[in-house]
Amino acid sequence: MLRRLASRPRSLATLIGVSIFLLIALVGPFFAPYDPAGLSGAGLAAPSGKHWMGTDSLGRDVFSRFLYGSRISILVGFGAVLCALILGTILGMVAGYRSGTRTDGVIMRLMDVVLAFPLLVLVPVITGVIGTHDLSVGPIEVGPEMLVAIAIGVVLTPVFARIARASVMAEMREDYILAVKSFGGRNRDILLRNLLPNISAPLVVQAAFALAMAVTVESAVSFLGLGVQPPDASWGTLLADARQYVTLGAWWLVLFPSLAIALFVLVFNLLGDQLRDELDPRAKTTKRRTPAVNGSSDDE
Repeated sequence: MLRRLASRPRSLATLIGVSIFLLIALVGPFFAPYDPAGLSGAGLAAPSGKHWMGTDSLGRDVFSRFLYGSRISILVGFGAVLCALILGTILGMVAGYRSGTRTDGVIMRLMDVVLAFPLLVLVPVITGVIGTHDLSVGPIEVGPEMLVAIAIGVVLTPVFARIARASVMAEMREDYILAVKSFGGRNRDILLRNLLPNISAPLVVQAAFALAMAVTVESAVSFLGLGVQPPDASWGTLLADARQYVTLGAWWLVLFPSLAIALFVLVFNLLGDQLRDELDPRAKTTKRRTPAVNGSSDDE
């Protein structure tokens, strides 16, 4: 599939963009020229050869903070989508397999309750309840970034649950499922071996779109002060730190994190579109011959 995507210029450009963001998240901080929390120059210095993205009000190098913040924002996004994908797929498959039963009704009504609240309302409520500080659960210590990822993942779960449920209900009418059930196949085997591989395509497509949404929500929540907390940086906290200095002409504080968010959303939305075209043949647009008008034809 990757080879087919890479053979098309538009898809190749999208894959390059995805690779760049992944590289920034994985190895970007190793190339940071300064300590992201340390003072490295005069405050509010414009971009220069020494400070590629300038400095903030405290004299910290914005480029170094941008690299560290990119890792946090992207990893929080991936963590949120992974949480939503796993939880939503499990709930949706159970609901679809038990379609019409009380189990189905309880699960989907719960999903409807979550969907009734806007993302930017429910996520701050959850982070406000569980907090944004280190949380210890037995021997496991959960950091604030992971708590934000879990909060976003919970809110994104209903989208995956609905897709999984609808896909399972469609597959349950197929002959191969009826044959497996008639031969006494166990429910667990049917769900994991037969249904899950055949409903994965729409879930993978939705994961690409959800990743763009998760990073946007994380940035918004951190901008409001309810997500990643200082001295850690994310795209949202970089924007929050910059808002009071925009009127002083410090344009670089807003430009780079805003551009990163916009490009990330664009790249992963394009990736979702291309994965949908690749994995779902019914979504592909086909060129059809336009019928002749006023009786004209090619022979005339």
